[in-house]
Amino acid sequence: MTLAERLAADYCDWLRAYGSRTDGRFVAEVDGLTLVSIGVDEPWGLQLLAMSSRPDHGAVDGAVAWCRGRGLRDPLVMVRAAEREALPAYGVVDELPALVAPAGGSQELLDVQVTDDVEHFRLVYAAAFGMPADLAAALVTVSDVGPHRHLIGRVDDRVVACAQVRAGPELAYVNGVGVLPADRGRGLGEAMMTACRADAAARGSELVWLSASPASVGFYEAIGFELVDAHLALAAS
Repeated sequence: MTLAERLAADYCDWLRAYGSRTDGRFVAEVDGLTLVSIGVDEPWGLQLLAMSSRPDHGAVDGAVAWCRGRGLRDPLVMVRAAEREALPAYGVVDELPALVAPAGGSQELLDVQVTDDVEHFRLVYAAAFGMPADLAAALVTVSDVGPHRHLIGRVDDRVVACAQVRAGPELAYVNGVGVLPADRGRGLGEAMMTACRADAAARGSELVWLSASPASVGFYEAIGFELVDAHLALAAS
């Protein structure tokens, strides 16, 4: 299995686990594909995973029809960019570059700690990403603490950054890395990423990976990440 294929499989494993952990989310198998609702009323709140092999157009169409028949929104169909041509009738809604870096590293800008205080984490998470409190509450629940480590970073005893790390024996997936708007431009984002890489290494992971926006690829490459693949979110016309 190539590294790009491993990342796709890890994303699917992460999303399945995330979707099954709490009320309001669900995971369903439809026409041989996995459908995951993450319990939020957003376009990306329902995802159909078609990343582990070349997508079957008929199976994807069937899963979309299954959602429509149950009054659900159309799911975003997640595929690897290399397999995009298998679904020519589906339009690209979003592109998520997948980048990898070795686990490990050290930094001194932030005092980073693991927290199980969900309310505290939600506050900095919502502020860092400019999201409503109810959306942050749906995305970060008590059941998510533990399987997905929640980190907060302090400067002078003031919380200014956050991140989430799901570490496995080989790969660690990092997401939710954010810095409060007033504290940006000070290298704290890079420091938080380094802390995530160190946390992953401490738990036995060899590599750390993340999904980025196309505009942020340069930032991640500058701090030691390598672009390996791109995941596409497709939508039925």
